[in-house]
Amino acid sequence: MKKIEEFKDFFADLSKKQKITYISLIVTAFILTESILFWAVTSPAMKGLFEWVNYVRTVVYLICLIGLIFPVIAGIIIFINQKKTPSKKPIKFLMILAIFSLIIPIGFYGYTISIPFQRDGDKPPQLLLLNGSGINGVPNMAVSFWTEDRTTSTINWGPTESMGTKSNELTKSHTHSYLLEDLLPNITYFYQVNNVGQIYNFTTMPNLPNTFKFMTSSDPHFGAENANRTVTDEILKQLIDPSNGYQSFFMLGDMVEYGLFDSQYKEACDTFSPVTSHIPFRPVIGNHDILLGGPTFWEDYFSPDLIEDAPRDYFHIEINGIQIFVLDLEWGTESYTKEQKTWFETELEESTDPDDWILVMSHCFYYASGYLVDGSDWWDHQEMIDTFEPIFVDNGIDMVFSGHNHIFERLENNGVNYNIVGGFGGHPDTDFEKEDDVIGQTGTGSIYYSTDMFGFLEVDIQGDDAYLAFRTPENQTVYNYTITRL
Repeated sequence: MKKIEEFKDFFADLSKKQKITYISLIVTAFILTESILFWAVTSPAMKGLFEWVNYVRTVVYLICLIGLIFPVIAGIIIFINQKKTPSKKPIKFLMILAIFSLIIPIGFYGYTISIPFQRDGDKPPQLLLLNGSGINGVPNMAVSFWTEDRTTSTINWGPTESMGTKSNELTKSHTHSYLLEDLLPNITYFYQVNNVGQIYNFTTMPNLPNTFKFMTSSDPHFGAENANRTVTDEILKQLIDPSNGYQSFFMLGDMVEYGLFDSQYKEACDTFSPVTSHIPFRPVIGNHDILLGGPTFWEDYFSPDLIEDAPRDYFHIEINGIQIFVLDLEWGTESYTKEQKTWFETELEESTDPDDWILVMSHCFYYASGYLVDGSDWWDHQEMIDTFEPIFVDNGIDMVFSGHNHIFERLENNGVNYNIVGGFGGHPDTDFEKEDDVIGQTGTGSIYYSTDMFGFLEVDIQGDDAYLAFRTPENQTVYNYTITRL
């Protein structure tokens, strides 16, 4: 009770202005600094970083510690002054400290909010695979691009060079996406933006049950100093080479090094467009892509909102009866929401047949070989395994594809084939088997493993057989295997 009375007397001696300033600064500084911890453990863009990277946790804890200092110092000042006329020096010190600490969260939040507005020029067209399938069994597609100026744009498209179908926008926008639906199988279509410039073309897949040939790779990391752009360019050449016969491309995440820099997305879009404006593709968002303002950039460039009530970050594509599920798993289960879980399990139950080929794709791996990085084990991801393996086994998932680790690996567990294809240009992971000072572990069920190469994975499904080949950027096969459905 004595201390409470001293507390009352102390504040009674302060002027009204001092009281308001004193209390407001302490409370505001405390709330804002501590809110960073809340943001770090709840935000999809930060939760994985906080859980997986030691120095990120350290920085967040230090900021929160600064916030906790204010009540402590306030208590010390109260204790020292007690019933005496309060000294202005400790109060000024506390106020200066509070103002300084406010700069950190205010500056951080201000920068985060401003990121989506920091754009780096126009983004060229991409031809994107969309959810579901059209009435002719060919997946619907979208032409998507972004303009620095808000404009109304048009697209002409059709099965001949004269095109014939015209889509007009009614309102000005930066993001422009056009739905190409109910496409015919094995037909070359043409399209042109705003009636000027290049006429693009693409050829749809033949409507042959259980047939599909595609390429997949992951982790190009545009913007990283140690990324190999020559490799990425060479792989894209293989993708568009008609002699290889690839019908689409799935890029499994970490397109950029830092998702908060639009200049890196600009570089990626400029590099991809000459190929992916002709070969339909669908990228999967990765943990580097979502940093701070990254999701806004991603949705504007690679995730058009064209199908009513369809999720944008995870989706189900059907091609010739082959079921492809793409999940939003950047670091792991941190982004596996209740909504996504319900959607995935419902889609598997209602939209697949036991005789279907069923493929699952995500950025984060499940089983994998890897090594200790910044205090975290980058091998068999136990939370991912515990969450998804029962679903995969119970629903007859045939093949799983992921990136995240910059390796090439094939693993097999409980009848499910896992493939890691993180060789699209990002720097290869350290080979823990060759480095004495690196702690690592071979993934459970590992059959083939390599971390000293770049490349991609070719998947060719023909009836009851699926042929898979890990290839170099020059299209040389380094490992291949065949799955036959019984």
